[in-house]
Amino acid sequence: MHVKLRYVERRVDRTGGERWYWHRRGHKLTRLPADPIERMAVAEQLNAAADKLVPKELARGSIGWVIQRYRASDEYQYLSAGTVNYYNRFLREIEALGPALPFASFTRRAVVDFIETYSKAHQRRQSAAVLKNLFKLARYYGIVTTDEAAGLRLKTSRPRDRIWTDGEVACWIEVAGVEDPHMTTAFLLMQFTAQRPTDVLRMAWPQYSGSAIRLRQQKTGALLDIPVHPVLRDHLDGLARSPTSLTIVTYRGRPVRYLRFNERFRRVAERAGIDAQARDLRRTAMLRMAEAGATVPQIASVSGHSIEATQRILETYLPRNRDLAEIAITRLAEYKKRI
Repeated sequence: MHVKLRYVERRVDRTGGERWYWHRRGHKLTRLPADPIERMAVAEQLNAAADKLVPKELARGSIGWVIQRYRASDEYQYLSAGTVNYYNRFLREIEALGPALPFASFTRRAVVDFIETYSKAHQRRQSAAVLKNLFKLARYYGIVTTDEAAGLRLKTSRPRDRIWTDGEVACWIEVAGVEDPHMTTAFLLMQFTAQRPTDVLRMAWPQYSGSAIRLRQQKTGALLDIPVHPVLRDHLDGLARSPTSLTIVTYRGRPVRYLRFNERFRRVAERAGIDAQARDLRRTAMLRMAEAGATVPQIASVSGHSIEATQRILETYLPRNRDLAEIAITRLAEYKKRI
């Protein structure tokens, strides 16, 4: 579903170049980024700030009223930046159905019809998640008595179970040698910190103490102090720091955007003949720590998962192989010698 951003104008200069501006009456004309994702994010921030200055009178129980209450809720305020971006998209499109319409007009059929306007499975899941939150709030205020967004039959993606082998890691790093060094830096950070690619690209030098990296995960808000693996420490200590950016992973002195990084990562993987993705390194790092004998709480303290989530990941993906069995028997033998 195409979304027209509020107060965003497209202008073409004499050379045919395209420029985008946020133009709202009573506010300063602001040029927007060329990248569509960045443009949407900046426009939403500008509109959110402007909307606070213009209170709207909406009837209690209307679609617009429920959305207003949801945006003001603690639950919405605690969402990560990435989640807010896609939530705002669906909130705008729900509101576009008619902000003055009663929220109770969202019958089961209306909910299903709205969700099915999206062609992609992940969009249907996301729009359903937003509707569930709105129905939760509407029930709290007594606007509706049933949750028409509950129990929807939504297609889910198959969980990824790809694990990097040691040979693939070595091959990828070798092939990446022809790329800018920032690709190898990002790879090693993911390999030895078990963090998401987006969090790795946001890591800054002040967070690195020489022995650990302190970070707050963007998605969960978890604050972590991750000891630095010797291989990673040697690599970081040998890097020349950019004079124009504090981020550790930089390209030509500037922070690296996730979409561009992911394109380069996949290009290296294709040349190396590897079908694994960058995000698979997080799961791989957790399994390698388990194979080395780390406990579930120890692994969770690095990855930032809950104890329960870490246990589920290890139960699902940790292979019961000869190497693990030999480690167990060796430790048993060492224990018997001590007693």
